[in-house]
Amino acid sequence: MTAVADNGVGMGAGEADEVLLVRARRRLRELVAQLEIAPFAAATTDAMRAYLDEDADDAGEAFARFCGLSPTVRSQRAASAGEVL
Repeated sequence: MTAVADNGVGMGAGEADEVLLVRARRRLRELVAQLEIAPFAAATTDAMRAYLDEDADDAGEAFARFCGLSPTVRSQRAASAGEVL
């Protein structure tokens, strides 16, 4: 299956991984904010569980593939993703 960007354009595997990593990082930032504001709230627990159930495995696998790239390629791809991973 070919991954599709938000604009509907197909992406290669590396690009799909980068999109997945950027989205996971954004979601984790939201979780960190929730943990700082309301660490014991049921909504925070639910959000953490949802991340683990929905995104954590795929993000971990994508990150492992990203780490397997050469430093030069990682830097280029991170720059093209618009965010340092």
